[in-house]
Amino acid sequence: MGFFERFFKKIEDSNKGEVAVSELESEFYLESPLDEANNFWVEMAQNIIVNAVRATDNTIERAFILIDMGEHPSFNIFYQVDGCLKMWNELENTSITEKIQNELLPQAADVVIAVNGKFTQANHLRISFAELQFEWATGAWFSHIIWEDDDIVDLKKADILSKWFNTLSEEIKTKPLDSDSKLSWYP
Repeated sequence: MGFFERFFKKIEDSNKGEVAVSELESEFYLESPLDEANNFWVEMAQNIIVNAVRATDNTIERAFILIDMGEHPSFNIFYQVDGCLKMWNELENTSITEKIQNELLPQAADVVIAVNGKFTQANHLRISFAELQFEWATGAWFSHIIWEDDDIVDLKKADILSKWFNTLSEEIKTKPLDSDSKLSWYP
C-alpha cells in the first residue's frame, strides 16, 4: 500500500474513532522501491492463492503453486483433496478444470511481467521461481522464492515440480490439515 493510501486510510480510521489521532504520525514514512516490490509480490501471491482456491469452489484441503517466472511464465497448480495430491487437470469436476485452464493459467505472463518489473525498477534481482502453499483449515499461506542468482536457478521447472510434488505426497501423510505450518519446499 502506497504512502497516500496508508495515510488516507489512517485519517479515515481516526475520523471514525478507531485509532487515536496521534497514530497519524506513524504513517509519515515512504517505502523504498524494494519495499514496494516486496509488498507487491506479497499482494500478488495472495491473489494467486485466492484465485487458485476459489477456482475449486473451496473444495480442497491444501493448494500448491509453482510459478515459473522465467522466459516461459506458467502456473503449475496441484491440490490436496481427500488426503491425496492431484494436479489441477486431474480434478474430477470439469467446470473447475476449465475455469483453471481458461481463467487462471493465462494470467501467468502478466503476473510475471508485473512482479519482476517492480523488482527491476527497484534495481533488485528478479524472481526465477516461486512456490506457494495454502492450507484451507487455518488459512495459512507460505511463499518460497528462488532468485535469479540462486545456485539452483538452472534446475528445470519439470524437475522442481516433480520432486516437490513427490516430497509433498509423502509429507502430507503425517502433517495434520490444521498444522498452520509450512510443508517442505524443493529444492
